[in-house]
Amino acid sequence: MALETDRSALASLELFRGQESFAGNGTIIVLKALSGDQLLIPNGTMLLVAEFVREGPDLLLIGPDGDRVLIQDYFTLAEPPVLMTEGGAMMPPDLVVLLAGPVAPGQYAQTEGGVESQPIGRVDEMVGTVTASRVDGVTVTLSKDSPVFQGDVLDTGAGAAVAIVFIDETEFSLGEDGRMVLDELIFDPTSLEGSSSFSVIQGVFVFVSGEIAANNPDEMTVRTPVATLGIRGTKVAGKAAAEGELNTVTMMPEEGGQVTGAITVSTQTSTVTLTTAYQTTAVTSVFGSPSAPITLSSSQAGALFGAVDSLLPATTAQTRAEREDGGAGEEGEGEEGEGEGEEGEEEEELAAAEAEAAEAEA
Repeated sequence: MALETDRSALASLELFRGQESFAGNGTIIVLKALSGDQLLIPNGTMLLVAEFVREGPDLLLIGPDGDRVLIQDYFTLAEPPVLMTEGGAMMPPDLVVLLAGPVAPGQYAQTEGGVESQPIGRVDEMVGTVTASRVDGVTVTLSKDSPVFQGDVLDTGAGAAVAIVFIDETEFSLGEDGRMVLDELIFDPTSLEGSSSFSVIQGVFVFVSGEIAANNPDEMTVRTPVATLGIRGTKVAGKAAAEGELNTVTMMPEEGGQVTGAITVSTQTSTVTLTTAYQTTAVTSVFGSPSAPITLSSSQAGALFGAVDSLLPATTAQTRAEREDGGAGEEGEGEEGEGEGEEGEEEEELAAAEAEAAEAEA
């Protein structure tokens, strides 16, 4: 199997020094970074939830339980290694740099001439506690209408969620215990040209693509630790899951029930394209292939994504739909309750959806 071969290759790099597993009591493991290599991080769950800290030339990962991984000389390399988990999740160097923050926190905006003067979006709705770590290393707590900027790292706490409206009318919501990086958004409102890239490291997400995806094919991408999504003017739901769990991507109908565009879901092995409502693929490793698509019922999709989907604003999507349909896009009201029901029914639907995705993956 290709996955097993790649895991063996990663293990054979012999970059571990000291212990190879965590005791869960504040253990520290020291690794040596080598240029251009893949570096296997023990306890893969930790990599996806760790705090990333610059320690001079070194990178320090701090897990929720206090365990630490120190990667020596990571920031001295022109081509730092890709961080990998045994299960096949990947953290590329550009994302690691954003998560770790600047060399001198608090000084970036001064030296770069006020980079935060141009927000790329704003908070439309939110519940609970949501923070944004800026490129200058400052962390702020967001509230409704707070601006967000290129390079922000968004974190949602337990029971929290946030919906962002970006300057190209892309609407993006992230559920609880989520982490997302706003890698880049460049947009010219006159020509409608631009590009955007976001990275969802953990959490359930739903988004409706805006003008960039509608007018610039292949210029909107969303990365997860196991796959890259290419967006061509559509609504998408997904889950960036913990190590060893299924990561799912679903094509969702937009306001009024219409489905436009397509989603490509790519790993290092192959690509799957989703084009119809509720079509879903599952991925567990960047080394494996996305599963053959299955089609969820609307109730199953509601159980998986409904809570996060409900945060998305209806106004922008409806305006875009009316423009595309020549003003006939007022249908679709009354659908908000679909997928809601008794708590027991939702749990059964969720289990059924995940079981179907797991069967497809197998």
